[in-house]
Amino acid sequence: MKKTLSLISGLLMAATMFGAEAQDQLTLAMSTPGPDTYADGTPVLAGETYLLVYVKQGAVFGGVCTDGSLVDPVNNVIATTARAVVGAKCGYKAIQYPAATYPEGGSWVIVVLDTRKADGAVGGLIAAQGASAANGAASALSLGAAGGAAASGLSAAGPAPSPAGTPQPEIAAVQAGNGRVNLRIKNFSDKALYQVQSATSLNGGWQTVASRVQATAQTVVQGESGAELPADVDVPAGDTVRFFKVIAQ
Repeated sequence: MKKTLSLISGLLMAATMFGAEAQDQLTLAMSTPGPDTYADGTPVLAGETYLLVYVKQGAVFGGVCTDGSLVDPVNNVIATTARAVVGAKCGYKAIQYPAATYPEGGSWVIVVLDTRKADGAVGGLIAAQGASAANGAASALSLGAAGGAAASGLSAAGPAPSPAGTPQPEIAAVQAGNGRVNLRIKNFSDKALYQVQSATSLNGGWQTVASRVQATAQTVVQGESGAELPADVDVPAGDTVRFFKVIAQ
């Protein structure tokens, strides 16, 4: 009989502890009212990525790098991700988390990303981002129009920097023909996006002639300097002098 009572007491204690843990769970819902846009004004594509970021008390959101890592991982934490749905907005998503994981006093930021590749499909590196912060943090906070975020749509208009330590790219080779120039880039990283700029004079007037060049979206070739990333650009007919440079975003 004593063993039976002891077992029942143990079960009651376990149930009480479980109940206490359940009460310590908080719920947070993320959404945007939309329509959200890219920097060029076009609506975000279905399947585009959103981030829900917790910002520690006293800190600010530092942004996201091209590879999806946080600029300030010490004070910013990605809590979850979501996808764009029809209507160019973040689909409603709720998460549950222990209260101690994201302490009171911090804030929440919802971020829309521009992961379009050169072919227009989403799923590449991050070219741009846009963020909207809600005021404060609560146990059940919607980061949509009713929860304190911007009533209008988000815009992924801010550039995403390359991760720290990205090497300085160099042009390894230039081949011209049929109104196009094929460049080969060395010292590239598969975590960075590259732009090719062109000018007819070294005195200025540089213009971007190729963007969103990334190793994860095209075939890397072997050249004299090792692995090289190709980038094709159009040149005007009759061009006699043209200069090129490549920069990491």
